[in-house]
Amino acid sequence: MTPTPAPATDVAEYQQRYLANLGALYALDPELAARIDALPFAQTLPLEPTQDGHLTTRLTADDGKPIYAHSRYRPLEEAQTLVTNQTQRPSEGNGGGPDADLENLCFLVAGLGLGYHVAELERRFSRPFLIVAEDDLALIKTALCVTDLAKPLLDRRLAFLTCIDRARLHERLRPIMTPLMLGLQFINPPTMRRYHVQFQTEISRLMRDFVSYARVQMHSVLRNARLTCRNAAFNLPTYLTQPGVEVLARRAAGYPAIIVAAGPSLARNIDQLGDLRDKAVLIAVQTVLKTLLARGVAPHLVTSLDYHELSAEFFRGIEDLGGAALVAESKVTWHVPDVFPGRIHMLRSHFLEDLLQAAAPPRAGLRAGSTVAHLAFYLAEHLGCDPVILIGQDLSFCEGLYYPPGTPIERIWQPELGRFQTMEMKQWERIVRSRATLHTVQDIHGRDAYADDQMLTYAEQFQADFMAATTRVIHACEGGLRLEGTEVMTLREAAARFCTRPLPPDLLTPSAVKPNAEVVPAALRAFRERLEEIQELRRNALETLELLERLADLVERPAEFNRLVGRVDELRTRVQRNERTYDLVSQVSQRAELRRLQADRAISDDRQETPEMARRRLARDREYVAAYVDGCDYLLQMLPEALRRAEERLR
Repeated sequence: MTPTPAPATDVAEYQQRYLANLGALYALDPELAARIDALPFAQTLPLEPTQDGHLTTRLTADDGKPIYAHSRYRPLEEAQTLVTNQTQRPSEGNGGGPDADLENLCFLVAGLGLGYHVAELERRFSRPFLIVAEDDLALIKTALCVTDLAKPLLDRRLAFLTCIDRARLHERLRPIMTPLMLGLQFINPPTMRRYHVQFQTEISRLMRDFVSYARVQMHSVLRNARLTCRNAAFNLPTYLTQPGVEVLARRAAGYPAIIVAAGPSLARNIDQLGDLRDKAVLIAVQTVLKTLLARGVAPHLVTSLDYHELSAEFFRGIEDLGGAALVAESKVTWHVPDVFPGRIHMLRSHFLEDLLQAAAPPRAGLRAGSTVAHLAFYLAEHLGCDPVILIGQDLSFCEGLYYPPGTPIERIWQPELGRFQTMEMKQWERIVRSRATLHTVQDIHGRDAYADDQMLTYAEQFQADFMAATTRVIHACEGGLRLEGTEVMTLREAAARFCTRPLPPDLLTPSAVKPNAEVVPAALRAFRERLEEIQELRRNALETLELLERLADLVERPAEFNRLVGRVDELRTRVQRNERTYDLVSQVSQRAELRRLQADRAISDDRQETPEMARRRLARDREYVAAYVDGCDYLLQMLPEALRRAEERLR
């Protein structure tokens, strides 16, 4: 079967191209491929020959008028001109243009048409990431018959966004978060500005939100990479001696959870929690633990993940937790486990697994969250709770408040208060400090409220999570930002509907896990072995760095160049024998990994090798290896400290 009408001589070619494209799409996105495959060919769009012997197709614009997807005269030339004009970058010496070494090659194409613009981007640039916003499946099927898109599909560099679905967009784009964060360019074919405009506008908005979210995530990873690894290493005693969240999996299946966050709206319903503790799993973020305990309400679980040692103040001085247990990411500052007086469940650490290798105890992990409230939601899902009820999760400055009434900050402000300085004014001053990043948003009551960039980034992740969740999510904050994927009701209504049966007394008390007497000595032996391996890696890296510097002077002397390259390859093979220890160092060299990615994107493997390109590759490699040596030096300074701490605490 073929798209209709089609020149008889091209039928076999269209069939072959369609099957190749569809097979590649099945490997990437089987759900979309099945939907396209199920669409009858009779519904594909009629193809019309153009003056230069290619094809175009006629669409119906949003205003009901006919519109062509491409030029009726020279559609490929039109695509070339469009890509040239919309990818120009100023570049000294060439006047700007698509060959001006774009720093990043990630494109959002507003509409597929017959695929000419996408094919031109693929032809013009080296391994671009291509995101196509197109909700017309019949048009996609037609394009798969006309244009060869198999290579970017097989390389997982081409993604289709076919619906306004935040969760699906996150799912499609998370694998290419890094290139997206480095920069996204919009390609807007003029025809598509009249065709499905609302869809394209909404997709552009969701894409901008996702890119902002990706940048915050990547910035956090780069800024805190070494601190993350240091904290994990210093948390080794807790990691080895206490069970992780694997012992909590599905323990509260079917019971409701109430996540208690620290937004200003918490004051509206905090007094109801005492009566609900026995009917719902209370999961509190660390910032509200003392507030709850002061009111006689002990949460079942409290979450922590912050790097800074100030987080320990949320737990310091607590004598009676009322049975509350801590769930913490391994990156949390080690001061928190040190002062927490109760049971601790620490999440899986890839750094500690690479450090201990076969000696690492099995630990379960949860998805990575930006905040303790994200971690609380993932924990509720892990427990099997349904529904999950949110309170205090405002993600906006609810009713002009920055902090909930009654928090310790009000005592600090007290000496400043008087006739001309009220508590409300102090709250407002704290909000307007961020005036440069404030946005007007709609709260759940339809009223205007303020939110800053950080809050909106957190909301982006929450909404994607809620839209993808299998559990019901209840927005019972009675204030704050409206969140997609939630049902809005008061806490009192939610309690009456869902909190109707008592929790079993031992619901969240995991049965005793007998510690393996061999875990600690085996882990400490593995720790010492890694230190020796990192020393060896550093020696190899230093020799490699010296060879790369010599190679830069031999680019135009092939015989001598090739002799040295052999030694570099030998060192590379030696490093690869110990891949996990290599990865251990890479985790504290994230900036080097990112710079290498940027350099790789700028140096095309498809272009003919030249002496200048060889020098650029060598410069890239020297920078990377120098940063890797720095990573080795950091670990060789930090890990012995962590080992001494572990030996002292595990005696």
